[in-house]
Amino acid sequence: MWNKIYLILLVATTLTMSILLLLPNSWLGSVADPRNVALNYTHYSNISWTFLLVSSVFLLIVANGVLLKIGKAWALWATLAYFAAFMTAQTFWLEQKFFRYQQANNLTDSAFFLGSIYGVALIFLAAVIVFFNQYLIKRMQTRNSPAEGLPVVNEIDQSTVQ
Repeated sequence: MWNKIYLILLVATTLTMSILLLLPNSWLGSVADPRNVALNYTHYSNISWTFLLVSSVFLLIVANGVLLKIGKAWALWATLAYFAAFMTAQTFWLEQKFFRYQQANNLTDSAFFLGSIYGVALIFLAAVIVFFNQYLIKRMQTRNSPAEGLPVVNEIDQSTVQ
């Protein structure tokens, strides 16, 4: 059940995020005033950034449910793959394209684009969070369950106490 819920949410967020990436991209192909294009691009880009972060946290929460109920961590790593794929598309493709658009229309004086470095740093940070999340959940599960091979003592034998 948890697997199906997670997969449905993953597909829904992937489709939504794909659409949210295409909206700012479509503005970069517009023939409108470059300042107007930049403002609209920024607006839609902010929406896609926000959705990416919120949906990734939401998917991570549901993935924790999958790990707790099923005992498999595949959903955690699928969430990381979702985040990394769209972060890569956002920073290496879309933001680079916008930066080149700004340069071509004299909207920026900057010669360097550092967004890709931030994207890599965020992907690395997300990987660290997923790894430690999995480690902590597994550690809590083993700590709360009795060790294998050892008998579980629920009651004290009253004959041996006296």
